[in-house]
Amino acid sequence: MADRVPSWLAARPSVRVLWLQGRNLWQRRPLPVAAAACAFLALGALGRIRAVIYVIALAALSPRAVLVVAAVIAATLALRHQRRLSDDWHRHWLAALPGDVSLMVRTAVRPVALWLAAAALIVLLSLAAQLPAWVPARLIGYCACGVVLGVALAAAFMAVSSRRGQTGRTARALPHSRYAAAPPAQRARREGVSLAPLGSWPRAETQFRDRPTIRARSLVLLLLAVPMGVAAGPVLAAAAAWLIMLHLINLLVALARTALSASWWLAPTPLGPLRFAAALSHRMLGAQLLASALLIAIAYVVLGPESLRTVCVIAALWLAAVGVLGTAACAAALRTRSIAASPLHRWQQ
Repeated sequence: MADRVPSWLAARPSVRVLWLQGRNLWQRRPLPVAAAACAFLALGALGRIRAVIYVIALAALSPRAVLVVAAVIAATLALRHQRRLSDDWHRHWLAALPGDVSLMVRTAVRPVALWLAAAALIVLLSLAAQLPAWVPARLIGYCACGVVLGVALAAAFMAVSSRRGQTGRTARALPHSRYAAAPPAQRARREGVSLAPLGSWPRAETQFRDRPTIRARSLVLLLLAVPMGVAAGPVLAAAAAWLIMLHLINLLVALARTALSASWWLAPTPLGPLRFAAALSHRMLGAQLLASALLIAIAYVVLGPESLRTVCVIAALWLAAVGVLGTAACAAALRTRSIAASPLHRWQQ
């Protein structure tokens, strides 16, 4: 069957592959895609919650903070995506073709996609909360400026790194195990094997993502957004809260990534999804509880007891979302145990 595509799309193999993958996903799995779209639209109901309305209004009144946060997230995504492209592009089946899309454009795909999703979510929440039109427009505009700034910073960092690499002054890349603490050796037990060590996989992945060299860059941009004359106590509390929130997000992302690798290793075993999710996420859930408790304590000290209830509700909603998303990720990873037949496994690789 002929593949009818526009001429500009046919001349760009990388873009054409993405278009074919999206069409194939919709044709093979229409129900999950439709369910994900309905779930995304249902997030607009959060706009009826007072705490969400307060956060949106506060963000609209703090444009510099929105700009800095968007720039940090965009720069982090761009750098990680560029590193993965540099490491894995030689194994891609389109690597032998001339480059139709530059490396910078491919690097900026994920930040731009995240900005589009965030813009759609901001519009949904603003419509549900019946906020004036300038609030979502201002947030989306400053988020776009932050994405442009973050991608530009990532491009500058990549240019400096490539120049240093050409002169031979960069050190040899260290393996990932350099940043993950190895568990102590244990003696073999007679009662048999256990799934409990699976819980260390997400923690090791999170420890690698939370390296000080990476977190220091985001802290520099965060501290630059603080106006002059602010006391040191609130600034330190905000920096600690920012690091803890990044740690919470990295824990959830690490669970989703390690679930794919763990399900591949455990493919020959008759392991159920609930048991697999419990074994893989029990330590991650403990770390989430501890980090959430620290955030509640920081909010109590800085904002006072009147904000304790709101922060506890937000923390409870986050923990519930982590439990649902973590279980769904483990079930999805265990459903298709072959990399060749699973788009999730191919994306993770």
